Amino acid sequence: MMKNCPILYAEIRALILALLFSLPTSAQFFDAEKSNAAMDAKIAIDWRIQDENPEPINLDAKIEEATIENALSDLRKIAQRLGISLEEVEAERKNLGAGDGERREFYEKVCRMRREARLRESNLRGKSIVFTKHFLLGGSHYAYTEGQSDAQAERQFSKGSALCLLDVTPEGKVVQRNLISDPNGVIRDPAVTFDGKKIIFAWKRSDRLDDYHLYEYDLETSKTRQLTFGLGVADYEPCPLPNGEIVFNSTRCVQVVDCWWTEVSNLYRCDKDGGYLRRVSFDQVHTNYPTLMSDGRIIYTRWDYNDRGQIYPQGLFQMNTDGTAQTECYGNNSWFPTTILHARGIPQSHKILTVLTGHHTRQKGKLAIIDTTKGRQENEGVQIIAPIQETKADRIDAWGQWGDQFQYPYPLSEKDFLVAYSPDGKMRFALYYMDVDGNRELLAADDRTDCGQPFVVEERTPPQERPSSVDESVDYGVYYVQDVFFGPGLEGVDRGRAKKLRVIGLDFRSVGIGSNGNSGPAGGAMASTPVSVGEGTWDAKILLGETEIYPDGSACFKAPARQPLYFQVIDEKGHCIQTMRSWSTLQPGERFSCLGCHEDKNTGTMLRPGIAEAMQRGPQELAPIYGPPRGFSFEKEIQPILDKHCIQCHDNRHKAPPFATGDLAKWGEEQAKTHPAETNPRPFSLLNEKNVDAAAKRQWSDSYLNLVNAMRKDRTSARQTRVVNWIDIQESPALLPPYHAGAAKSALLAMFDCEKPHNDVKLSREELDKIALWIDLLIPFCGDYEENNAWDDVDWQKYHYYMAKKRAQATLSEANYTRWMEYTSSGTAYDFAPALAVENTYRALNSEATLEGDRLNFSGRVSIDQLAIRVTNQGDDAPKEVVVEFSTGFRHSQKYASSAETRWVPLPTQDVEWVKITTPEGCEVELWGIATPPFKLDAECWRPY
Repeated sequence: MMKNCPILYAEIRALILALLFSLPTSAQFFDAEKSNAAMDAKIAIDWRIQDENPEPINLDAKIEEATIENALSDLRKIAQRLGISLEEVEAERKNLGAGDGERREFYEKVCRMRREARLRESNLRGKSIVFTKHFLLGGSHYAYTEGQSDAQAERQFSKGSALCLLDVTPEGKVVQRNLISDPNGVIRDPAVTFDGKKIIFAWKRSDRLDDYHLYEYDLETSKTRQLTFGLGVADYEPCPLPNGEIVFNSTRCVQVVDCWWTEVSNLYRCDKDGGYLRRVSFDQVHTNYPTLMSDGRIIYTRWDYNDRGQIYPQGLFQMNTDGTAQTECYGNNSWFPTTILHARGIPQSHKILTVLTGHHTRQKGKLAIIDTTKGRQENEGVQIIAPIQETKADRIDAWGQWGDQFQYPYPLSEKDFLVAYSPDGKMRFALYYMDVDGNRELLAADDRTDCGQPFVVEERTPPQERPSSVDESVDYGVYYVQDVFFGPGLEGVDRGRAKKLRVIGLDFRSVGIGSNGNSGPAGGAMASTPVSVGEGTWDAKILLGETEIYPDGSACFKAPARQPLYFQVIDEKGHCIQTMRSWSTLQPGERFSCLGCHEDKNTGTMLRPGIAEAMQRGPQELAPIYGPPRGFSFEKEIQPILDKHCIQCHDNRHKAPPFATGDLAKWGEEQAKTHPAETNPRPFSLLNEKNVDAAAKRQWSDSYLNLVNAMRKDRTSARQTRVVNWIDIQESPALLPPYHAGAAKSALLAMFDCEKPHNDVKLSREELDKIALWIDLLIPFCGDYEENNAWDDVDWQKYHYYMAKKRAQATLSEANYTRWMEYTSSGTAYDFAPALAVENTYRALNSEATLEGDRLNFSGRVSIDQLAIRVTNQGDDAPKEVVVEFSTGFRHSQKYASSAETRWVPLPTQDVEWVKITTPEGCEVELWGIATPPFKLDAECWRPY
């Protein structure tokens, strides 16, 4: 009957799913010790969904028979692998009666046997699994999960969470209990240390008065210890290392996304106690979810868009535990996968289990296995699983957001794993055991929130840790390129044309002030705190220097450590042949080598006779690019050339450049012929007269806007022409061919670098090189984020606030690198206790006040956002009234029944000087918050009181 009613079938399936993951009215949704019957019902419903019959009431005997056969077929396969006899079950099936109840009872018996067999095969029996309950992480984009208390824009936070332990008994039963329950905060990202004794996790206990910080839970003592501190910075996604240290994500870099306003996270490292906290990655925007491979590499997602579109390049990266060898692992020159997230190495394998998702999505998507030996771009090495299916190389922003959804896979082998899963992508995520074919067993579910982030609690054999090659006594590293012509980057280019390797540093923004827009093949976006008009460079570019490319194509040079930088291959005219639209970072003393330009990383070696010339000559110092390292500023580098050679004629502010109308062949004196009736026939302006852009909050010059053919309505954006032709920042994420765009394709250079230059203007080699450099850097206007701003007082206050934070965190990281070097060389540990003692952490505040009667007086002001109330039974079961009055006039009065559990009462955040607490006997009241103000700000530092 149901086969003939597909619409009815779909509606019933949706109804059953809703029942399985529905929202109850109970407020005790974080109690792990729920009714076993309720969990059994969820498991039974999930069985039917798997077996393609979600209807628990028999409507059609044929469907019931098919459902039984589906379950029995699965059981037969597992029984054959495990050597289990099913003779009695098969006999019972043959003698099965026609009654509805009998068939249903037999079906559930088969499902129980299948569940027991699956868990037996999983090797989980007798083990424990830590997991979390919290809201679905993510905001408008896949990455925005920091929820920082002083966020510049998005602050994703939905209170209510628990750290849970799931025990799989030797008999195969699943028992769940809470380790920590926080109805007013969020607990996330549990990871177990290699000895199996401690859980490292992140915890944020208040929206505005706390941030995510690292904590340790001791499984033997049940004690919790905070490891990292500081209001206004978020530490999360910890990855314990074999030596006890922790790599984690943090907003301590104090940066914002280039194409939005939200905080950025980079990788940091600290010891097991939270000491020696120091920065490891120096990336443009987000890094996500560091995990340790069995070979000792750390893999993580890096959002990577230097001089290209921002939507697609969220590839998988890798590095050593000391931060060296930061390089692509998969998909950094791909449209697909849009985003690689929640990646973990599969035990005893080189393969990686991961979630493929989109860009403008939350953290959920499709499950896949990555095998880098099959390729590293597009769908070459990616296989969607659960079930195994065709994997197309799509170009979709919000990829993978249809149908069932996955999060946080934890591989047990190449065949099976733990995973957070939603059967239709709309209901709550629950915790499952699953195999690559999608066969599954429900382990934990909660009616009010999502379950996920599983991690098996057991002692693990740590991978061999590589000796660190970091040398803190120097401030540079060394790059070696064997042959720039090896690989597709310079394909088709004459070997004699590559003369120099230009090294450019990137300066990333810390504050979002003003914006403009861009668009192109890879999509469109806004650019915050823009340093160019729309379509121009995302970031400020720093001229670090250049080095010689020897005739054999090799190069070897020193470069600043802990500085994101990229390379450009330059020809004999000073024009860019090929550019790196990503970046690389060295640690002090690191030596990093590559075979060529965008070579296949699966290529082992390149055979060549003799030793490369660069290797013979050794590392070279970078030669300056017409001056010391500096941010490239149009006003400082290009405008002086225009002032010297051009503005004598080009001073007409009322005339548009000829290429703006499409007449690209007409320049200079031709303007008088094409516009004879004009009273001022002089050419368009190349003056340094400023034009205020209210949206971008910049003052662009006439010369800049005219040369880049800028539209001046709404958000100012430029349009490439034959005259000035640069790589669009919304170009394809894939490798571009040599000479795709740039100075070599711009008529502006050809007009002057010739026998008969325009108006007989002769430019020097330096002047020509600087103009070429400007175009090949993607037309930057500002050399830093302050230059030529149009900010008001509020903008400046915001800027100074976050820059002070940035300086303080950078100073802390640098100091801790020095302390770490001293510790590793001398063995004498640095005492961090005094520093931690002054940290202004979110905490119980009662101890900071003096008690006068029933009134608590604080020495200054405190900011309070919740009460913790516990009422114990003193022989009287009647509810007891707790009254709390604040100096602000706010009053809380409520009756509470006795309970062993603490009740958390959220309050409007308020600054108070005293609190009056009236409680009957047997009542305990804590005030939670922070001292205020949380920090003081001056020109040099940001620090807690």
